[in-house]
Amino acid sequence: MTYTSLSEIERGYLLVFATLVLIIYIYCIIRMLDAGRRNMQFVCTCLIAAVAFGLYQGMIMYQQEDLDMFDVPVFVLVAAYIGFLLFGAYMLYSIVAWQRANISSMSVKEAFDRLPAGLAYYTPSGVPVLVNETMQQLSRDISGETVTDANAFWEKIKAYGGEGAIKDDNSAIVNIGDNGIYNVMRRQVSINGTDMYELTASEIGTEFKLTRELEAKREKARVLNSRLKALMGTIEYVSMNRELLKLKTALHDNIGQSILIAKRYLHSPGSVDRKRMLEFWQDNVDHLTNDEPEEWELPYYVISQEADRLGINLSIIGELPKDRRLIPIVDAAVSAQVGNTLKHTNGTTVTIAVSDKANEYLIVLTDDGEAAGIEAEPLGGLANLRREVENAGGKMEIEQSPDFALRITLPKGEDYVI
Repeated sequence: MTYTSLSEIERGYLLVFATLVLIIYIYCIIRMLDAGRRNMQFVCTCLIAAVAFGLYQGMIMYQQEDLDMFDVPVFVLVAAYIGFLLFGAYMLYSIVAWQRANISSMSVKEAFDRLPAGLAYYTPSGVPVLVNETMQQLSRDISGETVTDANAFWEKIKAYGGEGAIKDDNSAIVNIGDNGIYNVMRRQVSINGTDMYELTASEIGTEFKLTRELEAKREKARVLNSRLKALMGTIEYVSMNRELLKLKTALHDNIGQSILIAKRYLHSPGSVDRKRMLEFWQDNVDHLTNDEPEEWELPYYVISQEADRLGINLSIIGELPKDRRLIPIVDAAVSAQVGNTLKHTNGTTVTIAVSDKANEYLIVLTDDGEAAGIEAEPLGGLANLRREVENAGGKMEIEQSPDFALRITLPKGEDYVI
C-alpha cells in the first residue's frame, strides 16, 4: 500500500500527524537556540526536521495536485513519523533536563524579572538594554509608560516630588504613595568593555517609616532632655532657696529670742546674764551685716556640683569671669565640655585655664580623655554655644590636634556683684 492508495480522509489524518511532529521539532530548535546549545543534538534535530519537512511537503504537493506521483509506502511514512515523534519527545525531555541543571539566557531573564528590586541597564544615549519588570512598574507609576528612553526616565525620577523626596546627581528617594518608597541610584559601569549606566531601585518603605519614627522620637527626647536639664537646674535652685529660707527662719527666731531676753533684762536685770545677752546680740548683728556670700551663692556653683555628680573633676587654673553677662556663657561652655568628655573621650577631669588679659578673658577647656572625635564644624550644643559667645562680642575656636580643645575669648565688662 502506497500513499496514493489512501483515501482522502486517511491522507488528511496523516497530514495532521505530520504537522504535529513538525511543530514539536520547530519548538525544540527554538528552545535549543534560546539556550545557546550548538552541539550534535542540535545538528541531528535540524537534519531530522528537514527530512520530516521534505516528506510533509511532498504530501502537501500531492494533495494540491502539484505533484503527479508521491509513491511512498504508507508503513514507511507512518514508521518514519513515529520515529520522528519519539526522537522529538526525547529532545524535549533532554532540553528540559538540561535547563533544570544549567543556567540559560532565558533563566537569567526570568530571574532578572523576578527580582524585587528594580534594575535597568542602558547606553549613554538612553537606549534600554535590559530592564526588569519592577523597574518597568516604577516607570509606569511615575510617568504612566514603560522605559523607552532611560535618560528621560532618570530625569523624571529626579523631577518627581512627593513626601520625603531627596535627590542629587546620582541618587533619588521617591515616594509614590501606596505603591511604595524607592531609593533609586545610578552609576556608570563597564560590561565587556562597553560603557553603560546601571539603575537600581530598592523599596525602602519600612526603613523610611522607621527613620521618620526615629527622628520623631529623637526630637521628643531632645525636648524631654531640655526640660530635664531645666528641671535639674530648678531643683538645684529650689534646694538653695529652701536652705536660705531655713537660715532666714533661724535668724528670725534668734532675733526674736534676743528681743525677749532684752525685754526680760529691762524688767529684771538680775534674772539675765548680761554678758551672754550681749554675745547673743553680737552674733545676730554679725549675721545681718556679713557681706561674705555663702558657698551656694557663688558663681559656677551649680555647674561644679553637676560635674561632680557626673564623676567629672573640674580643675580651674586662674579665676573664672564674674561679669554678670559672661557667667551664663562660661557655664554653658563648661557644661558642653563636660558633656563631650562623657560622650566622646571617657575622661575624668576637665581643665579650665583662664587668662585674664587687659580687655578680655581667654578661656581654654581641655580634658584628660582619649581623642574626642568631635567634628571640627560645631553642631548642636557647640553651635548654640558659639552663637552665645559671638552675641556677647567674643570668639570661639575648636582645636582638634593634638587633642580636642575649646578656646573662648570674651570681652571684659562690669564685675559680678553678689
